[in-house]
Amino acid sequence: MFDRSDIKAAQDAGILTKDQASRFEAFLAARADPATPVATEGENLRFLNNFNDVFLTIGIIILAMGLTAVTGVFFGPQAFSIATGANPSMAGSIILLPVAGVMWLLAEYFSRRRRMLLPSMALITIFTLYTGLSVGAIASGITGLNADTVKSFTGAWKTVGNMGIWGFLGCLGAATLAWLRFRLPFTLFLIALAAAGAAYTFFGFFGNIGYVLGGMMSLLIGALTLLAGIWFDAKDPGRITRNADNAFWLNVAAAPQIIFGLRGMVTGSGVGVPHGTEAILMIACLIGLGILSIALNRRALIVSSLLAFWLSLGSIVQSMGWSSTYTFMISALLLGTGIVLLGGGWHTARRIVLSWMPKTGTLARIFPPEPA
Repeated sequence: MFDRSDIKAAQDAGILTKDQASRFEAFLAARADPATPVATEGENLRFLNNFNDVFLTIGIIILAMGLTAVTGVFFGPQAFSIATGANPSMAGSIILLPVAGVMWLLAEYFSRRRRMLLPSMALITIFTLYTGLSVGAIASGITGLNADTVKSFTGAWKTVGNMGIWGFLGCLGAATLAWLRFRLPFTLFLIALAAAGAAYTFFGFFGNIGYVLGGMMSLLIGALTLLAGIWFDAKDPGRITRNADNAFWLNVAAAPQIIFGLRGMVTGSGVGVPHGTEAILMIACLIGLGILSIALNRRALIVSSLLAFWLSLGSIVQSMGWSSTYTFMISALLLGTGIVLLGGGWHTARRIVLSWMPKTGTLARIFPPEPA
């Protein structure tokens, strides 16, 4: 078996890039035993090399703000001429698209050549957002955003809905393009959010908003996103290649939507506080998700459920006659203790959960076994 510290040392010395190190590690793991998952300590957040990445990312954000201000000075008057009945769609895209183009060119250097992940994440995020906003601005002109429609609440409501859908679809297209070009795992997070945003806007403005607030749509989209993450994880049960990073970001995108959807299904609103039977049912669902998260060796579902679990636990404690002060204290102590125990005994918890699972085959790739 190989020592990962040697690969990390080669990477720190500049002999291997981060991508080369990841692929070399996967190659050695496959040669060692391609059928046996490789145990890891946890989900590695591989997007920060050193503080220079943070320094550069701050500069990128400030640069984007400055470029936006420059284009706004030259084209802003036309953008704000909606009050006189002019069409602002072209001005909006002219302000944002040049900045998006600069972000793409910088990504060609910092992502394709330098492999600097945190700056690449910032560049692709700004490119995606600005492109989506530009598409939405253009769509607003096509769908009739002008002085007459904004005076009518119904007209403005429908127009903003069209603009929102096209904006999210623009973000989806931009993120997909960036994914095909740079293969940055974080881009899958942007793709998942953009697709979800388009679906939510459609049902909110042109369908049934109850599907969104009631949790059904959120739960469905979150589950589909989680399945996509599981698909990537099944390709890399050892969690050592880029597929593991792809799965991580999809899990991050899926988890809040699943929790919001469950809360909506149980309480009737994704932001509702469960009481009585609702609180008990909510805790039961969250425990089930926690077991799934342990089996998958992914913590995103647990982290996203903490607030919902805390509210549900507090509701149960309060129903036992405790005051608000004692309710907060008791629920915080119970939840905090549970998190510390689970974090410290994660591997033990996985062995218990997976004790009945097969050690080989498809299920073993989805739920990687925990070595004794």
